[in-house]
Amino acid sequence: MANNTTINSELFTNLLTEAQFAMYENSIARQLVTTFDAPANTGKVLQVPVYTALSAAALTEGTAPSAADTNTTSATITLAEIGTYFQITDLLRDSAQRDVIADLGAQAGRAIGEKMDTDVFALFSSLSASVGTEDSAITVDSIMEAIATLRAAKVVGPLNAVVGPRQALQLKKALYNAGGTVATANAYGASVLERGFIGVIGGCTVYESSLVKSDLDTDTDTELNMVGAVFSPTAIGHAMRGGIVMEDQRQASARATDVMMSAVTGQAILQNTHGVKIVGSASD
Repeated sequence: MANNTTINSELFTNLLTEAQFAMYENSIARQLVTTFDAPANTGKVLQVPVYTALSAAALTEGTAPSAADTNTTSATITLAEIGTYFQITDLLRDSAQRDVIADLGAQAGRAIGEKMDTDVFALFSSLSASVGTEDSAITVDSIMEAIATLRAAKVVGPLNAVVGPRQALQLKKALYNAGGTVATANAYGASVLERGFIGVIGGCTVYESSLVKSDLDTDTDTELNMVGAVFSPTAIGHAMRGGIVMEDQRQASARATDVMMSAVTGQAILQNTHGVKIVGSASD
């Protein structure tokens, strides 16, 4: 019989707390997209209404205007379980100098956070608008073009970009005078040299993540490409039901305890026109 956290909270509180902290500290996707808290006992599919844009018209004094029509569409977010399982032997638990339960809790939280990011970033490939070229390095112009595309689509507010490590390297080299031997005078070049952080380009905050997919290859060669994106928070939705759930079960014959950490999450494109994918070589 599996015991939940309510029954055995005194034994594994460190594990649950460490996992929650590690998940939220390591996951960046939830900070960049629109998040939804899914209530319990409401099914596993969330329907998010999306309103079409309206246009205002000039009014004539004393004359009633025509009624405006708006058509709502919807995006659906399907919830599913993600998690990690491990078994802790009594010998390990009682012999280690460190708190094994807390250490594994932190590792479980990081794993769940990475899975959440991976699932969100995988949606970049589904965005229709695209900048960059396969088998070629992305440039600062790629970011600027993506920003212009979104602004032309009437997307207002903050924009974020998530790129893979090789794409980030390509941007850093471009900002640092294409790999020159001395620091450039501009603030971007100095920031890249001193901290390795790209920062904000054209009002878009750029993040680097190894979880960006590197599997795009639609031509005849074998060179893979990364697919990052510039997007508004309204482009992608991420839902989560509650937090991390822990269950443990004693395995007497193995002199060990099974611990299962899980979360219920889902993600979907909300408004396709609010994001632009960035295609670039994963090796240049």
